Amino acid sequence: MKNNIRSITFFAILYFANQAISLSQVLSADDFEKKYAETQNAQLVDVRTTGEYGGGHLPKAKNVDYKSPDFTEKIQTLDKTKPIFVYCLSGGRSAEAANIMRQNGFKEVYEMGGGYLKWTTKMKPVEGVKPTDSKNALSKEYLDNLLKSGKVVMLDFYATWCAPCLKMMPTVDKLKAELGDKVIIEKVDSDANKALVADFKVDEIPTFLIFKDGKIVMRAVGFQTDKALREMLEK
Repeated sequence: MKNNIRSITFFAILYFANQAISLSQVLSADDFEKKYAETQNAQLVDVRTTGEYGGGHLPKAKNVDYKSPDFTEKIQTLDKTKPIFVYCLSGGRSAEAANIMRQNGFKEVYEMGGGYLKWTTKMKPVEGVKPTDSKNALSKEYLDNLLKSGKVVMLDFYATWCAPCLKMMPTVDKLKAELGDKVIIEKVDSDANKALVADFKVDEIPTFLIFKDGKIVMRAVGFQTDKALREMLEK
């Protein structure tokens, strides 16, 4: 009995020690940048989609899409003996990717808390960024007026490099034309409105936010069918 208790205690201590190690490897954008610069043979991995990566990424980052079916297979091409620095858009996918890496034998994995959004809001170096059209930026005053209109408002966060977003545009345009003044549908260019992306915690593109009386009542992420969007608006 005593041996069993000792064993349980030992494994519990080991588990929480591992959890503490994992948590200690989540770094702020500033600390991530500093640690990466100080680390020899560091490997920098962007786990966003190829579209997101193509819209801009940290210098010299290697793209391995976390959501690709062969993610686990692809990370085997990385060197497990060298430190890994991983990031995504805001930290969610990179946390899951880092766990998979640790499970697959990577001993030193660092995550960037806040991800690419936090990195870019601090005006840190990036490469591969395409010029954005400033006319697509929405002012805070304009958005506040929309939300105070008393109508149901749907914000469609999209990007010009996002294939699902482009595929859905005809559906969104059709709904906007059909619903007229009943529902306000506004497209939000995520590249031209990074502050809104951060404020509304948009982690993936496309994201649909539905507001009623100025408050978010529904959030949908990823490709949506015409039927799905209609059902959300009806609710």
